[in-house]
Amino acid sequence: MTKIKYLNQTLLLSFLLTLTTKASLATELATPLARSEATIQTSEFTSVRISEAMELRTYQNQVLEKLVMLPVGTLLQLYPETTNYKYDYRDDDGNVQRSSTGFLFPLRILSVPSDSFSQAQIDRLNLTQTGLYVSALIERDIQGTQGKFAPLTLDTAGPDFLKLFQDGGKPKTAYTKAINQRFPKKVNQGIPPENLTPANREKFLRIYQELLKVGNRTVETSKDLLMIPINEARHHSIAYENVGSVHPLGGWSIAVEATAVRHGFANVPCAEFMSELVRQAYQRAGFNVHQDFNKEKGNQLIWTATASVVGLSASLVIAGWTPWDPQIFKPPTGALLFHMSGKSPGHTYLSAGHDGQFIVDNGAPQGRNLRTTVEKTLSLMYQTGLFILPPGVIPARW
Repeated sequence: MTKIKYLNQTLLLSFLLTLTTKASLATELATPLARSEATIQTSEFTSVRISEAMELRTYQNQVLEKLVMLPVGTLLQLYPETTNYKYDYRDDDGNVQRSSTGFLFPLRILSVPSDSFSQAQIDRLNLTQTGLYVSALIERDIQGTQGKFAPLTLDTAGPDFLKLFQDGGKPKTAYTKAINQRFPKKVNQGIPPENLTPANREKFLRIYQELLKVGNRTVETSKDLLMIPINEARHHSIAYENVGSVHPLGGWSIAVEATAVRHGFANVPCAEFMSELVRQAYQRAGFNVHQDFNKEKGNQLIWTATASVVGLSASLVIAGWTPWDPQIFKPPTGALLFHMSGKSPGHTYLSAGHDGQFIVDNGAPQGRNLRTTVEKTLSLMYQTGLFILPPGVIPARW
């Protein structure tokens, strides 16, 4: 059990209200409480040493503002209740931006490399009253690139989930009109596998099986399908842009840590991540992704065309993939899911089990259980109104 030491009675009452359960802590906090060494004493924490320089932020007036840049080698402490928050942040130009990657809170600084900050500076930062946040891009440093992701469990649906979804996972809000306007005469018009040529039937089944392999979070999943060392990820990111070669492993690292960072959209890499998963599914299945996604068809699967959610969803449909309405059909594991009607700004993520109640996205490569996710995050990013599957993959009805 976590042991908590309180500074005063006011802090005690406030903290108890927010820490009653793990889910209640993750609810929207108008003024998040500082988690310094003085307020939390615990042995149940994770320490992580960051491998890339990273901005340390705090929450002020509903925006995450930059405090300092943490150098490579900074050691951070995360707590059992540390959660990924989808707060807006202010960029270097002073503009408020939305992040689909998110920021982790609460945390504290354990140490920094010598000569970077004095101990007094570290202590002052840890006492920041509105809390400390870092980008969820440190996921690789937390998880490591070896071993397997543990399977998720189908927890009881929380009250926030039930505001937007039925208990079985069907979304309560429909975007049927919007997706039919976007893709007239294509929604729910899947090609039965028996109507495909034998070669195409085998091709798309094998591609879909690779999406299943990387996305399924009801079983242990090999981490190297998504995570590889950052130097390797950068190499393969550049190689795809220069010569069109696709690496079969490390989809999250290549898209989120390399391509999106290199091209300046590190906080909104969701569509590039899904693009990389599709490219790699083709590669591992033994097919050339450029045959279906190319300049001639106007749907090249590259960040210049598909870094936006609307660009990716349109490109998939142009390539012959089928858009489906989640009001009628269940999103199977391996389906590409889209927030609302799949337009930008929005979000895209992979169904990871239980008809889209488990998902994998750029902020949660290890998997996220929507049944225990708070309403603000669900409404902002996970109101599934559209999903897309390869030809010949026909989902079940609700």
